[in-house]
Amino acid sequence: MTNKEKEILDIIRDNPTIEQSEIADLLNISRSTVAVHISSLQKQGYLLGKGYIVADEQYVVGIGAANVDVYGKSRIRIRTHYDHPADIRSSVGGVMHNIITDYVKLGGASKLITAYSDDSYGKMIVEDCKNSGIDISDSLFVKNRSSGIFMQIQDENNDMYLAICDMSILEGVTAEFIQSKKHILLGSRLVAIDPSLPNETIEEIISICKGRVSIYIDPISDNYALKIRDYVKDFDLIKPNLSELENLCGRKLNSEDEIVRACKELIRKGLKKIVVSRGAKGVIYADEEKVIKRKFKEEKHMVNASGAGDALMSALIYGQVNGLSIDETIDYGLAAGIAAIRSEKTINDNFSVDLLEEIIKESKQ
Repeated sequence: MTNKEKEILDIIRDNPTIEQSEIADLLNISRSTVAVHISSLQKQGYLLGKGYIVADEQYVVGIGAANVDVYGKSRIRIRTHYDHPADIRSSVGGVMHNIITDYVKLGGASKLITAYSDDSYGKMIVEDCKNSGIDISDSLFVKNRSSGIFMQIQDENNDMYLAICDMSILEGVTAEFIQSKKHILLGSRLVAIDPSLPNETIEEIISICKGRVSIYIDPISDNYALKIRDYVKDFDLIKPNLSELENLCGRKLNSEDEIVRACKELIRKGLKKIVVSRGAKGVIYADEEKVIKRKFKEEKHMVNASGAGDALMSALIYGQVNGLSIDETIDYGLAAGIAAIRSEKTINDNFSVDLLEEIIKESKQ
């Protein structure tokens, strides 16, 4: 939403029956310009129907994985074909679940469209979303199947050594299913997706949202980066790490300059914005107008790196929805990553705007 659109929306909230000519007089702009802004607000879902009915809830939609994570942290150095003593725990996770949960902790309203079953894992997912304030009423419920499961082995340094997952239940989130949720997508502020969805489903989301609602995507893995390569032009923001970016552009990138050139190449193809996550090296951001390289002070208290990327994405969504500048949004994103790696859990229990602002003060260079 532009600043002028915000002004118009505020005026309509105070006086829903106001004429376009009256808005034009108040803002000292032409009536035709007001009409353009109102049309934009209707397309974005801020105004509903032909009359000026202001949407009650400004929510974000997340479409993708929600599953149960099982983590095993080895107490010794990892060796192949060896029985390792370990600490094992489980919790509800999944890339889209984590992103949306973090976003809700930042004060946002959300709807999660995923798939789950009637097994014990599915019950865990439903209960977790309920407790977190996430609306999953538009998700797909499937009987007699396994809900999503993600298993990760962590080394003695708390970093991922190996991971496997079964998200086949998401095959039920078809293009036809998404079409039945079209009104939900078009009424949202932003749609975030992950590439574990079927290709036809991703194409349907693009068909519904492109030019109407921003689409953000996290490639998640090298293989999924290859999967979404042909859709780059259709997204408003992609958040890859280095190896995912290499797969998106089809070559190795050996320097910062090469990373920047690859980002600009994707922007020329039609991508609006890209944020390359580089761990301790920070991020590289690019759009049509600028490139930003930024990192915070080195974090010395890493406990668990698994939720950092999801937290970063939630902060990027928060910045977009709340009209923050890109510089402010990047700061929030870096702080979100730090908040995540300081927590033993994938999602930091204390994740909040206040926490991110504290981290920005202490960590910004």
